Amino acid sequence: MKLLRFLPLLLLLCGCAREVSPVSALALDCKNGVYCLTAEVVRQDSPDDTAAPAYLSATGTDVTDALRNLRSILPGDLYLSHAQVLLLSEDAVSESILPLADYLCRENDVRLSLRAAVVRDGSAAELLENDNEVYALSELLDRSAQDGILPDMPLYRVTDVLHADGTAILPALRVDAFGQTAPAGTAVFKNERLNCFLDGEIGGGVYA
Repeated sequence: MKLLRFLPLLLLLCGCAREVSPVSALALDCKNGVYCLTAEVVRQDSPDDTAAPAYLSATGTDVTDALRNLRSILPGDLYLSHAQVLLLSEDAVSESILPLADYLCRENDVRLSLRAAVVRDGSAAELLENDNEVYALSELLDRSAQDGILPDMPLYRVTDVLHADGTAILPALRVDAFGQTAPAGTAVFKNERLNCFLDGEIGGGVYA
């Protein structure tokens, strides 16, 4: 009986306890009705090492299924409180994004300041992996929102406006001709799904 009392400690000392897998960003793609969720996982082998991203992907029939499958392949427990960016491909937002926004807002460890962006002309996962510096996408979206180049739409605000009337605007990104991730106008949502793009600064663009 005394041994059982100390079993959790023994497992921890033996390295048998699961560690957490901090996620810095998520990317959602969809093709032929199959959703693919990619997580940028922060790895740091020692306190002296520079944090480096690794990428893991899982598929599912819907977002919840893909998220559950992603949890099963991570080296540790999925930890979303560090996630700062959610990238969505055009195909992934061809249907209502409100269930996804609601689901993430209900997750206790997801920060409501997480920024969502739509990826134009390509895969969300490919754009995520285009920046090999951790948190580079978050810094790009923060800076573009402060400069008025892209909409300032964190997750909680997206959810609020979609619940209000089903319309919203999200920042758009793409990989430019130089292979760099760059702002690509504004994604306009109507009836909770992608309707069109506006190029240029907020309120002064043309339909793409």
